[in-house]
Parts: sequence; C-alpha cells; structure tokens
Amino acid sequence: MPELELNLSEAQQKNRVELVRPAYVTYGHPNLIDAAAFAGDFGLMETTPPNETTPPTKYFRGYGDLALTYVVVKTEAPEFFGVTFEVKSKEDLVKAARIPGASKIEDVSHQPGGGQRVTIEGPDGVPFSVIYGQKLVDPIEPPPQFEAQNFPAISDADDVKKPRKGRMQRPQKGPSPIFKLGHCGYVVEDIMSALEFYKTYFALEESDSIAHPEEKNEFVMVFLHVDRGKGWTDHHSFFLFKKYGKMKAGVVHHAAFEVKDYDMQNLGHDFLRKKGYKLQWGIGRHGPGSQVFDYWYDKCGFVLEHYSDGDIVNNETPFKRYGLAEGNIWGPDIPFTTSHTGEF
Repeated sequence: MPELELNLSEAQQKNRVELVRPAYVTYGHPNLIDAAAFAGDFGLMETTPPNETTPPTKYFRGYGDLALTYVVVKTEAPEFFGVTFEVKSKEDLVKAARIPGASKIEDVSHQPGGGQRVTIEGPDGVPFSVIYGQKLVDPIEPPPQFEAQNFPAISDADDVKKPRKGRMQRPQKGPSPIFKLGHCGYVVEDIMSALEFYKTYFALEESDSIAHPEEKNEFVMVFLHVDRGKGWTDHHSFFLFKKYGKMKAGVVHHAAFEVKDYDMQNLGHDFLRKKGYKLQWGIGRHGPGSQVFDYWYDKCGFVLEHYSDGDIVNNETPFKRYGLAEGNIWGPDIPFTTSHTGEF
C-alpha cells in the first residue's frame, strides 16, 4: 500500500496538473566560471540563449531532445530555485497557475527552448515549476565509446555470447555525457503534508518508500513517478525526504542526470576524481529504483548524481517500503547511516 491513499473527488482528479517529465533544475552560484567548469566536467553541454539575461545566467543541455537541462544564475550566495517539469498541455499550465502559492503564467522566451512557465511555492517554501511550449531540439548522440560486451561461453566462436571479435575496448577518457534530468527531490519538515500537496495538485504517484531509521512505522523518503496509468515511466521523477538529524528542511536533496551505461558512468567517475572534485557517495546500485548511482558535490556543495539502468514502472507495479539498509544493493555504505551532519 502507498504511504498516502488520497480519496480525491472527481473535480480534484480533473484539476490535477498532468506532468510529462522533469525538464531542468535551476541553481544560483556566486561564481559562474566555476559553475560552468563543473557542469562541463559533469557531462553537460553549454547552450546559448536567444538574448542576454539579467542577472547573468548559464544554460546547459543534455544530448536528448530538450533544449535545457541545467541552469545556473549568478547570485550573491548559493541558492536553489527549484525543479521545472514539462506539462502535457496549456490547460495544465493554467491549472498550475490556480494552485495556492502559484505565480502568474510568465513568458520565458529569453532562455533556450522558450515556452511559458508557472512557479509554485511548495511546502517549506521550495519552488516547484512547470513549463509548456518548449521547442524541442535535435538529439546529439555522443560517439560510442565501448564495443559490445563479451560473456562466458562454451565456445569462443559463439557469436551471441562473444560478439566482439578482434575489436578492443579503448574508450576516450573524459566526462560522461548526460542524456537528461532524471529526477530531483526536496527535504521537507512534514513529509505526509508535503506528499499530500504534491499528489493532490500534480499527477504524481508513489513507487516506493524507505523506512525511517529511528521512528517506528514511519518513513523517511518517498519516491514518486509521473502518473501515466498503465503507461511506462521512470521509477521516480521526484522524491521527498523527511528532515533528519542536522538536515535543514526547505532545501534540495539532490538532482540526478541519466548517463548511457555503467561503463560510461565509471569513465565520468574517474574523470571527476582526477579533476579533484569531491565525491559524495558511489559508485553503487540502489535498491529502490535499481539504478547505478554516483553522487558528487559541485563547487557550492550541491549534490548532483549520475545514474544509469533505472527501473521503469506503471500503476500495476507493486509498491514496497524498503529498509534503510536496502538503499544500496552493492557499493559503499550509505553516508546517511554513519553521519548525522546533514550531508545526505
């Protein structure tokens, strides 16, 4: 059973904002040069806006079809300006503008892809935005770095299990190219209240949760997928994390970006390590969502994740509450279990 079963009226169901996918995240950094250097080393591509922006802003994309994946605004101090989701229709944008705490519909033609956006002040004051009318771009598929994998076989002549013959694995070392923004999550004071807010106003449904390590029968984290009914979607595009230990509520937990596969993830990991960036947690494989994860700190201390091979779910996929120890199937211990500093 999900952590929260909502009995929404027919009118409430009809007024939920239909989401398509996460589009981009926006951060504030005092030093745009450092922020842009990290973004490039992390595997994002800088893109040019149609017009000059005030305050100065850097825009980045992945190699998928969205013009925008990651935005950095020049600010006096580090700041998080929220995640932005693409919505299904203009009607959904209008619905979003009716949510308590929502802005008016604003034109964002100054940024790559353009479109119209509404920003909602969510629980604990963290912004949550939706956008419609973005112009898509041509995907930029990166050149393949790895040949097909060979597997154990009775005969080395087996073309199915040993497809790579006479060709070596010799990838070019460098950043791991990012395909898209996969998910983002917020730290909240009251997780049930926040969960009710997002499930009431947006077409989001629970996939799984993680039990609280200290509070019996409570949960500390809940994963939400875009509700497409029987249609398939990422295990989680959004999540909520209950304030715990020395954590602060009303902040971003982390944002995650999809890369091609485990090999490319390791290339990116080594590249970031040799560049001197600070590793937060990884490489390992999660229980909830199953993805291979690799978390890094940017220059301002925000946590960004590379992930690959995540689960795909629908409304028939069973819900499960995991124990904290199941947070990773293999890999380093969860920092959360050994530190209450609020780093994770």
